[in-house]
Amino acid sequence: MPTLYDLTGKRATLLSLAEDGTVDPEVLQDTMDSIDGEIEEKTEGYVQVIKQIEADAAGIDAEIKRLTDRKAAFLHNRDHIKQSLQEGLEYAHVTKVKTPLFTVTIAKNGGKQPIVIDEDSLQADAWKQVLQPDMSNIRERLEAGKKIVGAELKPRGNHLLIK
Repeated sequence: MPTLYDLTGKRATLLSLAEDGTVDPEVLQDTMDSIDGEIEEKTEGYVQVIKQIEADAAGIDAEIKRLTDRKAAFLHNRDHIKQSLQEGLEYAHVTKVKTPLFTVTIAKNGGKQPIVIDEDSLQADAWKQVLQPDMSNIRERLEAGKKIVGAELKPRGNHLLIK
């Protein structure tokens, strides 16, 4: 059975022969109908494979979600147990426990000291200004035919739509 590549090549060749007018129109039409039928069969096969891949990917997504949720539950339990251990040791004023398997220490957090920010009362010179392109303004100006250095409208592409 010919490939989709072969079929589309044959169809393009027939179209160029049709433009020349060197082939009998009835023979040309019969051959074109035959090729179009094979292209439809190939297209249906491609779409079936695409749909199966999409179904497999959805199944993987569901499994990822299930495992992610399970991981989150494990980590939540771990955090709860660690917090209980820490609170118990701090309540007993114990900062270090050494066992044959583990050493547990209550230690100060490292890194930079945390900051609490009340944005409503924060003074003006403590804010950072971030410049970013105004996409709607740029689009509006480009569509109106104005030139903007560093910006241009790109041509729209095509995509495959399967219904």
